[in-house]
Amino acid sequence: MSTWFMFMFQESNSYYADNLISFHNMVMMIIIMISTLTVYIILDLFMNKFSNLFLLKNHNIEIIWTVIPIIILL
Repeated sequence: MSTWFMFMFQESNSYYADNLISFHNMVMMIIIMISTLTVYIILDLFMNKFSNLFLLKNHNIEIIWTVIPIIILL
C-alpha cells in the first residue's frame, strides 16, 4: 500500500512491473554515481590552488566536448 513520504515504489503484482522497478533502481544508482563524481570534480577544481588559467578560455576543447556528445546521440 502506498503511503505518504514513501521512498520506494509500492509492491508490484506482475513480473514486468518488478523488472521495471529493478531497472529504475539500477538507473538511479548510475545517476547518483555520475552526479557524485561530477560534484567531486567541480569541488576539486574550485579548491585546487594550482589551476591552469589557460584551460578556462580554451574554445577548442569546448567545441570538442559539445560536438562529441551530439555525434554519440545521433
